[in-house]
Amino acid sequence: MYTVFVTGGLASGKNTVCAMLKERGAAVLDLDAIAKEEQENPIILEALQEAFGDDIVDEQGSIDRKTLARYAFANAESVAELNAICHPPVRERLADILVGGGCTPRLSSELIVVQIPLLAEAPEFLDLTDEVIAVEADEELRLARAVERGMDKQDALNRLALQATDEQRREIATVIFDNNGTLGALEEQVNGWYTKRTSERLF
Repeated sequence: MYTVFVTGGLASGKNTVCAMLKERGAAVLDLDAIAKEEQENPIILEALQEAFGDDIVDEQGSIDRKTLARYAFANAESVAELNAICHPPVRERLADILVGGGCTPRLSSELIVVQIPLLAEAPEFLDLTDEVIAVEADEELRLARAVERGMDKQDALNRLALQATDEQRREIATVIFDNNGTLGALEEQVNGWYTKRTSERLF
């Protein structure tokens, strides 16, 4: 089993890269989806309420994600508080999904791809991967993509300001994909990476 983390800033193209690798047979995990499941754990939910207020929970007792995001991404301190609550159980869950309690992989695919947006901000996850792909695009282009997808512009700007820089992501990356061009140009990079890794018999 060969594990690859795909990271990048808001609207950089991580989903697209993961989808391309899935087409080539990879098993793809979305760490954001795992985190959302863990946040509904009563213990984690209580800690989030204590940190950000009771109004992050709706009438059905589930997290109101827009409200949580508004509080959690207000500044660097609140992001750090969110990460301190959520990262440990999420990392434990990911480790369990990948290999369980022993050395035998839980997933049957030879190539496991994990989309993990805030990897530079969470180096404690790095020991779970064999390689890191960072997807890059200019900030103005990423902002336009985020707004086009329906995100409020100010919310997008706030998130961009609080995320790691491209330079910080490059420090942990094995390879960088440039997504300032066309979809075809991005796919060429994915193909090149995939062909090289398969020729090296890594998966």
